[in-house]
Amino acid sequence: MTDDFEKTFVVEIAPADVWQRLIDRTMTVDGQTHYVLPGFPSMEPLPIDGASCSPIEVEPERLLRLSKDHWPCAGTEIIVELESVESGTKIRVVQSGFGAFIDFAGRDTVFRHGEQIVDDLRLFIERGLTVPGTAWGVSLGAVPRQTPVGLELTRIDGGFAEAAGLEVDDLLLTLRGVRIHDLQQLWTVLALTEGASRAEVTVARGRERVTGSGVF
Repeated sequence: MTDDFEKTFVVEIAPADVWQRLIDRTMTVDGQTHYVLPGFPSMEPLPIDGASCSPIEVEPERLLRLSKDHWPCAGTEIIVELESVESGTKIRVVQSGFGAFIDFAGRDTVFRHGEQIVDDLRLFIERGLTVPGTAWGVSLGAVPRQTPVGLELTRIDGGFAEAAGLEVDDLLLTLRGVRIHDLQQLWTVLALTEGASRAEVTVARGRERVTGSGVF
């Protein structure tokens, strides 16, 4: 299974115009041009929304190949490739080189964030708007994996999950009374949860329903 995230979409905009929108967002640091990609998150405050990236290869109206400057995912390679099609421009986005980060955060988490990131990049290209990335809330203390019936825990890292008595292979059912079907719902609940607060969680452990509680 590849650890390269890839997504392709088509916009009804000419390649030259898409290209101009991408390269208009630059910063100069120590005499070097850095491209600021909207949608991509950065833990380093920047004067414009997006993530600073150093150029590796630039082919006008066809290819931006960049290295992400800051966390999260610093050092990963991002490719934005443009292709002229009858309806406008086909845009292929690839991010690779996650290394140990993908093991730490979980493949499903990284790739679902990737979907949202590219959707926000598309929003900028089509409408010229930038929005804040997904808010990082309190930590569940576990790594989830998407299954057809919900999120299954593949690793317990401590914190809330350990305090609530959660175990590997538990299927997350509810958190703070909210039915959790997928990562987006989990992230929303975590983003709205204050640190040091107590919450109740229910999981399916085999065919049993188990309830626990802990402090974030």
